[in-house]
Amino acid sequence: MIARTLAARGVEYVFGLPGGEIVAFIDACRREDIQFLLTGHEASAAWMAQVTGEITGVAGVCAATLGPGATNLLTGVASAFLDRAPMLAITAQIPRSAIATMTHQRLAFDKLFAPITKASIEVGEGDTALAIGFAMDLATAPRPGPVHVLLASDVAIEQTEASSIGPNHAGRETVDLKQIVRRIDAAKKPLVLIGLGARPDDARAIRGLLDRLQAPFLVTPKAKGIVSEDDPRFLGVASGMAIDHEILKTLSLADLVVGIGFDPVECDKTWFARTEIAAIDNASMTGGDYHPMEAIGDISSLMERLHVEPKPWPEEWIAQRRAAMRREPESESSPLRLIEELRSMVPRETIVTCDVGSHKLVMGQFWRAFEPGTFFMSNGLSGMGFGLPAAIAAQLARPETPVLSVAGDGGMLMMVHDLALIRERDLPIIIVVCRDGSLSLIRVSEHRRGIAPYGVDFAPPDFAAIARAFGIGARRVRSLEEMKPYIERALSQRIPFLIDAPVDYSEYYDLV
Repeated sequence: MIARTLAARGVEYVFGLPGGEIVAFIDACRREDIQFLLTGHEASAAWMAQVTGEITGVAGVCAATLGPGATNLLTGVASAFLDRAPMLAITAQIPRSAIATMTHQRLAFDKLFAPITKASIEVGEGDTALAIGFAMDLATAPRPGPVHVLLASDVAIEQTEASSIGPNHAGRETVDLKQIVRRIDAAKKPLVLIGLGARPDDARAIRGLLDRLQAPFLVTPKAKGIVSEDDPRFLGVASGMAIDHEILKTLSLADLVVGIGFDPVECDKTWFARTEIAAIDNASMTGGDYHPMEAIGDISSLMERLHVEPKPWPEEWIAQRRAAMRREPESESSPLRLIEELRSMVPRETIVTCDVGSHKLVMGQFWRAFEPGTFFMSNGLSGMGFGLPAAIAAQLARPETPVLSVAGDGGMLMMVHDLALIRERDLPIIIVVCRDGSLSLIRVSEHRRGIAPYGVDFAPPDFAAIARAFGIGARRVRSLEEMKPYIERALSQRIPFLIDAPVDYSEYYDLV
């Protein structure tokens, strides 16, 4: 019944690692034509489910056995929680008939998952289809997030009655926009900030508002591409990315920030609590010292009803702020130069997944995204290892679209096992590993605190040789110029390919 309900909701894949206690569910997925994809680690499975949910709007599903299987899911589930991604995380549990007695591998999973999910639901009491349908609806309801489903191994094979398994199309109440319109009309220098609550489906309405308002705009990292970043009104990515001090200067020039789906979870500073924000959103983000003026409802509908007068900034202000964002590469192996070269080599519609590290802050600010749903990073949690499983999910969801994954050598060490699934499915993902032999973001942090580098440097392996051992084409290049023919070949032949490229971490000291 669980598998049948998921299939009816449009679930095509379940990501995970099996264990004896979860195999009945996995077999049920097979019988319902849901593909179970075996991952090398449960965290990868959760990240794949997260990005599947972000791209499709249908909750991505991951599954694990009890004990260490369930605990290994936690990082990826927490990532989905803070990145507001719809997910169902299904874990096994000790047989209900023995749980009071059997302590081997017994953990209180409902309590373990409670702080990082919207709910933890145990199957077995009441209508199973109704419970799973509720979990799917809750996962996608604003703000989206993960829901944990606990399935005891003996309950899994019990019979249950069939019932309705259709989705719940409950409407959402909206709030009067008059106060927002009055505040925008009173502003002299409004600035639009687009955040992760805005979905690709909202892109048209957002562009319409920007055209009416004629004001400049910023995006948060999770909203990159929702409006093309070659727009002359684009003033950068807020906040917590590279050259953040310049972004904060831009924000300080505005007398009102119009937040569209803005979520403070993306900010590593609390400037938003000291800024006047008029929020147009599908969920209230009020909390702590942050109390914006809010209009809550369907974002596209609210923006279409937002009738405002043009409020353009002086052209010289726009030019000055755009000039303040520009940076020139400092060396031949500059991370910034790597990003510029990659951007020039891949098509505009390429989906890019970015792992966590110093390169993430530079990618988040300087990679130019031109279309909605083409840039993915872990930002709320910022967990290393995200990039490669995210790329797998993106390629499965968008098989005809080129996918590029950029990782640091530290993050790549964590997720080498994902190469097995890429090879098995022959996914034409291009992987670029930024090789600097250091956890450079921590190295920069030590430097700023006056601490000598310690515990951050390591000898990276030859990732190209590792990829070839998995049966994937690869090259360890000595310079960035060597990359181009390999990327062109991978794009034209639609094959997976890994490039191990040197980068100079010294540039990060100035950028991040």
